[in-house]
Amino acid sequence: MEQNLNISNWIWTPGERRTDEPCIVYFRKQIEKAGPLRISANCRYKLYINGRFVQEGPQKGCRETAYVDKADIGEYCTEKINTIAVEVLYYPENADKRNDSLYYSPFPCLYVEDTGAGKEADAKTGWKCRKAEHISLSREPFDPAPICGAETVSECEEVAGWKESGYNDSLWDDAKPYTFFEVNKPVAPFALTERTIPPMEHRQQSFREVVCVRESAGRKKEELFTEWQRMLTGQAPVELPANTTHIVELSAGEEMCGYPSLYMAGGKGTRIEILYAEAYGTEQPDVQTPIGPRHMPPKKGDRTDFKNGSLQGTLDVYSVTGYGTKEKPEVYTPFLFRTFRYIRVRVTTKEQGMSLLKYDYLSTGYPLEVKTHLVTSDDSLNRIWDMSLRTLKRCMHETYVDCPFYEQLQYTMDSRAEILFTYAVAADDRLARQCIEAFRRTQRTDGILQASAPAESVNVIPGFSIFYILMLHDHMMYFGDKALIRDHFGCMDRVLEYFHSHLTEKGLVGSVGGVLFQHKYWSFIDWCEEWDATIGVPGAAIQGDGSITMESLLYLYGLTKAAELADYIGRDGIGEEYRKRAEALREALLKHCTGKEGLIQDGPGLELYSTHCQVWAVLNDLVSEEQGRSNLKKTFGVQGIPQCSVSMSFYLLLALQMTGMLDAADKMWDMWRKMLENNMTTCVENFTDERSDCHAWGAVILYALPAVYLGIRPTKPGFAEYEQKKDLGHIEWIRGAVVTPKGMIRIE
Repeated sequence: MEQNLNISNWIWTPGERRTDEPCIVYFRKQIEKAGPLRISANCRYKLYINGRFVQEGPQKGCRETAYVDKADIGEYCTEKINTIAVEVLYYPENADKRNDSLYYSPFPCLYVEDTGAGKEADAKTGWKCRKAEHISLSREPFDPAPICGAETVSECEEVAGWKESGYNDSLWDDAKPYTFFEVNKPVAPFALTERTIPPMEHRQQSFREVVCVRESAGRKKEELFTEWQRMLTGQAPVELPANTTHIVELSAGEEMCGYPSLYMAGGKGTRIEILYAEAYGTEQPDVQTPIGPRHMPPKKGDRTDFKNGSLQGTLDVYSVTGYGTKEKPEVYTPFLFRTFRYIRVRVTTKEQGMSLLKYDYLSTGYPLEVKTHLVTSDDSLNRIWDMSLRTLKRCMHETYVDCPFYEQLQYTMDSRAEILFTYAVAADDRLARQCIEAFRRTQRTDGILQASAPAESVNVIPGFSIFYILMLHDHMMYFGDKALIRDHFGCMDRVLEYFHSHLTEKGLVGSVGGVLFQHKYWSFIDWCEEWDATIGVPGAAIQGDGSITMESLLYLYGLTKAAELADYIGRDGIGEEYRKRAEALREALLKHCTGKEGLIQDGPGLELYSTHCQVWAVLNDLVSEEQGRSNLKKTFGVQGIPQCSVSMSFYLLLALQMTGMLDAADKMWDMWRKMLENNMTTCVENFTDERSDCHAWGAVILYALPAVYLGIRPTKPGFAEYEQKKDLGHIEWIRGAVVTPKGMIRIE
């Protein structure tokens, strides 16, 4: 009895807890019934009842906070004796073998608490466990590769049916609970906080079609093509003879995120390679850069061109154990979700032939309820709207992500735009609140924030911290939550103090960063062709005194918005201080960064110009409307001058509107029209290397149509008033409905 008082609901395998490699551990327990569960894990779990998938989690946390989920399993408990099964993924301390967005702790664990009266499912007693030694995880073949989720699975008949009732787990270990003396409550994973966002949404999906058969082991490719197509539609299995190799490529029809499941019978020893890709392209050799060789993404054009292109991406390798039958198949599903538009399946059978019975996937993502629906006279914009909405959905999970295929990281600049897009189409702030809080918790001792959060690696882009302030201002304008602003005000003030403390004698923000890997921090601004050699950083960073005008302009914008935030919560004195700083900075920018014909220079006194500085000069009211219009006409679309790429087009659009040039935005949308011409289903990250085919900072039109063209955006906190200033530019008409926190607005 005394021992029971000292143990917790946190469990793991007996013996050594630390691991040098990523690992998956299976847990199971049989019960008659259970109340709603509270469940968490370090790092990730997937919950099943009687073999049926229930949910995954927990919400991503940080050093101070781990999240606990609720799972009402009553509807899944349909048998007299029910089996709870949980897969847990744990990463080691080694950064090269870890998922960057998942907090590392030396305490691998599963937490299960039964909130019902019987407490049958509690983790304190009765749980069995087994390490999945047959599964190894590795990094993807990219640089960077922060997911570390590619799987190699060996044969293992001993785990066949382990998630279901009737499985014999007598040879499994008894899970060992942590004692309360080991549970350090102030830190993760033991500092449990209730989940702040809804569970992910899941839908059973089928692959759209077979694209091609690359190899068919002596059989006619047309026959195998037809067999695979019939299998995908549930008409008949694909029969593969012994000692043959088959390579087939499939399409989901659009870029998706989900858990693919392959159902098999027989085929002992068969090797199956499953490659997930965004598009067809041609492989490029590595290039030498000042920081070493760089692995280049494939060169892309028409994303559907399977005749001239090939697929490159993440590879899972599965060795078939052979225990499956047509009545009870062997099933392979990767632990982490995969992002794919196309999948290449290579099957090499051994001495036993096999049947492929079914291949489908369970899609996953944030349950975004889209309420804004708009149609315009420009049909290309209607197609861009659909593509952008799909992009936003694929980049919303338990956090916003930059790209679901490559990194799955929540970046400040990216997320600020994604949040506004979410407000514009759904008026939903739950994922936004998660995002704002995640960045506050990354504040460094010098006041600056991490560029991505949650994240285990250190990645600082000074200007990105300003976008955190913009998130706060956006939330104030849409939802008017003073408590949230007060809660984050101290963090915001320290961000501004960082820039203030780095002002030069000229009164400008000095060299706070520079080129990636060459300076302390990375001064990324945009992926434009002219800045490719400096990895997204203006050339001014390596000329003159190294200061970049854009960082002063970002600081100025942050000061202006922070002053309004201060006023809103009654911090009038601080607001006035911010305004004084802003006025001094304006004078310094005009004095030291004004070049020929009133253009704003990329660096003080340097004859370097970009569209970016002209855009942000307009946004900051640094120049008059007339001068701003003149500056944009001299730079926007002009050959040889750095242009706002996909990521900065959002701000370009705002500047065009402010200067009465919204007609010119028709040219801006040509980037998206090019995406459509290339048969993309989601928005590309950039046009310098076109690495990611799904990057939600490109979903600009979701905000542009309702908030910019129609003017339905707040002018007072809490959406108390909105602009109602329509400027349709080149568009003849817009029809539909727009959601706001105050309700729907019909557009005729």
